[in-house]
Amino acid sequence: MVQASPSELVRDLLEPVVNQLGLQLVDVSWHPGKGRAVLRVTVDRPGGVTIDECGQASEAASALLDHHEELLPGPYALEVSSPGAERDLESEEDFFSALGRKIRLTLQEGEALTVVEGRLVALGPEDLDLEVRRSKGARLRSWRVSRRSVAAARIVVDL
Repeated sequence: MVQASPSELVRDLLEPVVNQLGLQLVDVSWHPGKGRAVLRVTVDRPGGVTIDECGQASEAASALLDHHEELLPGPYALEVSSPGAERDLESEEDFFSALGRKIRLTLQEGEALTVVEGRLVALGPEDLDLEVRRSKGARLRSWRVSRRSVAAARIVVDL
């Protein structure tokens, strides 16, 4: 029988609590160390997460984990943070939360790689729709990209 990792056990425990706060649980990772491990919890929501929301999630997670100490193999420090301004988009939830935001796609067609930046305006089962500018000052154009050609995707800080 395969035993779940501390990260998986904590994820299952924390997800409903984080969702109650109006946040999405992006990642849970366990980093063993000398003497004291680190439990990293990453939360987000569409439009980004504030420091205060990270604090609320930290308090809720800490209170809950205090009642479930048996899930973790020893002493640890809890860190709750946002995924950062420019983060990779991997899951369908990541793409959904990026709707309306500027993203950078690395597209692969055979051996050729192309990088494109634009605002993600629609998600379909087969395609992504972007608004792009071919050059600075040019007008916006719609561009449909096949999901199969996306090798990598990331949110871009839009200043």
